[in-house]
Amino acid sequence: MSKLVRLGTDVTDAILTVLKYVKITTGDEPTQLEVAEALKSYFILNEIGNQIKFQRKKKMTPTPEESRSRDPYWKMDLIAGPTKNNWVRIGLFYENIKDALITVQRFVKDSGAPEPTVAEIALSLRSSFILSEIKNQIDWQRNDQKKSKNTISLEK
Repeated sequence: MSKLVRLGTDVTDAILTVLKYVKITTGDEPTQLEVAEALKSYFILNEIGNQIKFQRKKKMTPTPEESRSRDPYWKMDLIAGPTKNNWVRIGLFYENIKDALITVQRFVKDSGAPEPTVAEIALSLRSSFILSEIKNQIDWQRNDQKKSKNTISLEK
């Protein structure tokens, strides 16, 4: 079983936003593994880096007071039964999400910009463009897996 880690409220809200957006647009909530794999793709890393640079240029970085004063974003519906991501809803993530966030930080830093804070990454994940691109990446991942399962081998 994978180790669970607790991440801050900014990241929790951002990942929950990603999960909700993908579920609404595709009809199927992604797993944490799907989100982590999408975040580690070069295209998404590059777009998040660009979004963070844009946020810095426009001074869109949230202050810690702003992020703490928000009301909770999600409510749990226990009648509907368990979902794929119950742990996320209480702020617990598998390590692959933490690794993906570290990969984002390193990628932005290696691109010549100062290392982004977790709040900057969380804010970029909530942008409509990044949400759309993550959804597209997850769709592509899912379709690629289906294609590989349906491929007939010519070797005998």
